[in-house]
Amino acid sequence: MVYNGFMSMNAKNEFFKGMQEADGKRIAMGCLAFLICVLLIVAIPFALLMIVFESFFRTFHFWMLVAGELGAFTLVYAWLARKRRAARIGAVLLLGALIAVSIHALWRWVGHDRFARISEDPYEVPYWRYAPFRKDNLLPLCDAPAEFRFRDGVPRLATAYALYPVAAAAVHALATREAFDKADRGWPGCIYNTGSDALFSTLSATNLLHRDAALSLRPSAEQMAEARQKGLNYELLPVARDAFVFFVHADNPATNLAAGQIRAIYSGRATSWRDVGVDFAARLMPFQRNKNSGSQTMLERIMGDEPIMPPMEEDRLGGMGEIFRDVAEYQNRRGALGFSFRYYATTLLAAGKVRLLAIDGVEPTVENIRSGAYPFVTDIYLTTVDSPTGDVARLAGFLTSSVGRRLIEDIGYVAPETEAHP
Repeated sequence: MVYNGFMSMNAKNEFFKGMQEADGKRIAMGCLAFLICVLLIVAIPFALLMIVFESFFRTFHFWMLVAGELGAFTLVYAWLARKRRAARIGAVLLLGALIAVSIHALWRWVGHDRFARISEDPYEVPYWRYAPFRKDNLLPLCDAPAEFRFRDGVPRLATAYALYPVAAAAVHALATREAFDKADRGWPGCIYNTGSDALFSTLSATNLLHRDAALSLRPSAEQMAEARQKGLNYELLPVARDAFVFFVHADNPATNLAAGQIRAIYSGRATSWRDVGVDFAARLMPFQRNKNSGSQTMLERIMGDEPIMPPMEEDRLGGMGEIFRDVAEYQNRRGALGFSFRYYATTLLAAGKVRLLAIDGVEPTVENIRSGAYPFVTDIYLTTVDSPTGDVARLAGFLTSSVGRRLIEDIGYVAPETEAHP
């Protein structure tokens, strides 16, 4: 905000000059300009920091704010160079418009449009479509029994990216709109949607983003060791199941891999598609995710005692959407092999240029997850520090009740076969 200090000095000069000449009009103009500049110096940079911190820079409202800032600076500077009186009037009008635009952008951010995009990237999940209480969201309706409804507000939740719809649907079912709006003010709101590598640290009471509970996969061995060092005892309540899936580019003729072939590829023993019985000349590129992400942790469990080969820099990807984009879109990576979770791949993302592989001849379908026929199935947990109490206990009771299990099925996950009790 280079121009803030410049405008502020001019505003101060106008104010004190007006006081000296006892010119009422000049005093009023100087006071107004001074107040506007104070607002710009304090409020707008703060809003920008908050917005950018949440990766809001890709949204329409952020760019509207930036356009207002740049436009105001350009026009005000040009008018100051020509006519001083016109410059003062123009500055007031333009800066007033800027404040209105900025307040509008901030209001939309504080509301439920934080995930909105100008255009939706097919490899970025439109989480805003699952936001609680948003009109026309994609959450299934649920009439939750009164015994499970929140009484003390809305618990602060952390959720892995693929599990955001579960957390959102539960909050939508158990909270009132007024309680949600109150709890969701500011960043990160009552549902913190983040990666598994950062999720568990929020359960610590000393974390600035402290959460009451998390929807997650099982923590990695490293994350469990870190919890023990902090004296934290994680309670893991299974609430759903999903399949860990492997996928290839649509042009790849592979349709099935054996579990042993997966281990051979990620240990480095198999270096081409022909090594695993697939007649495909493209280079075999086994992508990996970042350490302690949910999917990378799942790969480590599948590998067991067999070490995973170190990935090349180009083969290690951060975001879950990024791994789909690289497998599907880059022609020089048609031989890539990626991994994720069935729900994320088929429901949240629905990426059409990749194909999920059968493992040991078994497709990753709901029926095969439910029966246990698919070999790579994982539980999904409501994770707390110690036993849940209060509204978190009500949330646990709801997710494991017959109504909650039906909601989980309606979202697209597989619910446990029998009703559990926290």
